Amino acid sequence: MGWRMVHDSEIVSLSVPLQFLAFSDAYLDSAERLCAVLRRSPNKSTYARGSVVLYLTFHAIELFLKAAILEKSPNEQFGRNHDIEALSNRYATLYPGKKYAFEAPFRDETDFTGLEPDIIKELKVTIKTMKRKNPTDLRHRYPRNMERQLWNGAVGFEPWSFLVEIDKLKVDIARLTNLIFSANASFQGTRRKRRSPELPS
Repeated sequence: MGWRMVHDSEIVSLSVPLQFLAFSDAYLDSAERLCAVLRRSPNKSTYARGSVVLYLTFHAIELFLKAAILEKSPNEQFGRNHDIEALSNRYATLYPGKKYAFEAPFRDETDFTGLEPDIIKELKVTIKTMKRKNPTDLRHRYPRNMERQLWNGAVGFEPWSFLVEIDKLKVDIARLTNLIFSANASFQGTRRKRRSPELPS
């Protein structure tokens, strides 16, 4: 069997947003493949491997949002922003309207309807503190936080149901890719038909 070297010449001719999009597709495809392996092989389905699937999916969403933002706002600066909530809000500002709606997993949308303003303020501070202590981009990458403490709260992973979530996400990203990047150079990575996962027997 011969070797086949791949290198960055595949993407250097793409625009910066499409480079982000290519990496988003690669992360999501890898998440899907590993999740499918864990679904087929229960003995390989561990929390550590499930966390890898969650992280790959999380990072795919982050890269997609950044690709879309850069397509509309090429000089956008992200710094160390890995916050899906903040990126989703920026995306929604740049792409208003139902046709651009993107319901990404990993968002912490809290309904404050009917609560007193003082309680809402207190809850927002608590949520912000929890997010700072438990950043999602780190939680699925490491078994403990930066102080080597266990993460707050329990997180679980189930491959059958999460594979369905990945499939929905792929369809949504493919739809939005066709809308947002149609004027840019063609990119085929995320334009795939939705796969029908087998249901557990």
